[in-house]
Amino acid sequence: MLMVDEGGVGALDSEKCKVTNCKRYGPPVRFPFWLKDQRCGYPDPGFQLSCSQNKQTMLHLPRSVKMAVQYIDYEKQTIDVSGPDGETCLYQQLPSLNLSASPFKFFGQLQNITLFNCSEKSGKDSYGVGACPIIALPPDTRNNFNLVNCTKFVDISAVPRYFRFRIRLQWSKPLCIECEAQGRSCRLKNVSTPPQTECYDTPKPSTQTGAILASFLILLTVIGLYYVYHQKKKKKESQGKIEKFLEDYKAFKPSRYSFADIKRITNEFKDKLGQGGYGTVFKGRLSNDVLVAVKILNDSKGNGEEFINEVGSMSRIHHVNVTRLVGFCADGYKRALVYEYLQNESLEKFIFAAKGENHVLGWNKLQDIALGIAKGIEYLHQAKLCSKDQSAVSMTGARGTMGYIAPEKKHRCHSGEHKPVYFPEWAYNHLDNGEETGIRIENESHSEIARKLTIVGLWCIQWYPVDRPSMKVVIKMLEGEADSLTKPPNPFASTDHIKMSAFKYKKPVNIELAVIAE
Repeated sequence: MLMVDEGGVGALDSEKCKVTNCKRYGPPVRFPFWLKDQRCGYPDPGFQLSCSQNKQTMLHLPRSVKMAVQYIDYEKQTIDVSGPDGETCLYQQLPSLNLSASPFKFFGQLQNITLFNCSEKSGKDSYGVGACPIIALPPDTRNNFNLVNCTKFVDISAVPRYFRFRIRLQWSKPLCIECEAQGRSCRLKNVSTPPQTECYDTPKPSTQTGAILASFLILLTVIGLYYVYHQKKKKKESQGKIEKFLEDYKAFKPSRYSFADIKRITNEFKDKLGQGGYGTVFKGRLSNDVLVAVKILNDSKGNGEEFINEVGSMSRIHHVNVTRLVGFCADGYKRALVYEYLQNESLEKFIFAAKGENHVLGWNKLQDIALGIAKGIEYLHQAKLCSKDQSAVSMTGARGTMGYIAPEKKHRCHSGEHKPVYFPEWAYNHLDNGEETGIRIENESHSEIARKLTIVGLWCIQWYPVDRPSMKVVIKMLEGEADSLTKPPNPFASTDHIKMSAFKYKKPVNIELAVIAE
């Protein structure tokens, strides 16, 4: 490995340049990159990285532009970067970004764009762009946007269009793709001009002896027995934890029922309403005048936290657009939740009616339902059921009842050739091309409602959460006029690339859903 001095010249040393990173789960730093204090790697200052005070891996580009490194793909020789704090709008840094003096270039297709500042005159988040008031538009799409409240910022050529908060760069030299494909490492071959690279095998552990292997198997057996014991103990502690919580929770007044009570209330589970990812729902009756929906939860595999969270949060929520929790059951390991019964049944019945059935709500009613749902979700966001440092929610898969999951997770339309089409993408293409959606519209006002609901829905399914409007903004959109809304960017332009990135940045995202019978 080449030891680089301050002037970019050094000597061969393969022992002092090891794979490292700025923090435990940060991107690994290895050839051709090198950390500032390490001073080794490919002899180009552009590959020098540094660690910030908060242990963020930083890339230094010309004109003193600093970027936070999110991911490095050594096989494809690409690097993903964002603003220094991970939230800075990259459009604002674009005029200062010049890659001609660096070893990097933009990845993917490039085009000419014009940047518009839409914050100075509007005074509000009209486009749902959150912390980034700058929008980028190619010349041929400007007529599709209402730019009355925007000011032209600058014209820029040969850049990607969509990189509001994250951008992908690539390097071509040094070329180590062949080494990576063989599962080998890459390094400088020798001190020469120009520098040349070579592949080499990384050291492998020595062969284990039979005694070490036997000891390992014994240790593995002991660990397995301890794991079984620990799980049984944890299960008992979990049940005790729930019982203590329920004892302390009596003052909040949700009624507690035994499992025998649940069987009586549901008439031995006679009337099934539906089934979802968490359990099965049955219709029940507390008295002649009070009907309820009883959700029998599936066997819990956790420590009772989900059950405690749902009972603890739902019993404190009182809102006209949120279903009220009437009671619960925690009888041994049998658990159930009792909610008020809604006479109008599931919205899915009206959205996906079977052939021969005619369930028509009308566009005004659909708009009222969408607005009510938005207000209910906005209330939940503002309910402050937990502190800010506990409010982050991680989803590695989609769960829930099919009738209540967002339509884009399960519904497909059909094109003229009867090929399945992703529903939101179908809606966006019709909106983008100014085509009719094929939905029966009786008058012009209903047409405006349909267009408004389509635009708001497409804003809400932008891939990156930071690009989606807040629920407060969604409510303002639904209460306003359709002409005041701006068509969102196409969230499906690079779906395959985004899905691949999701697997590499964090945990895999479960894109496909299992079919859950209703």
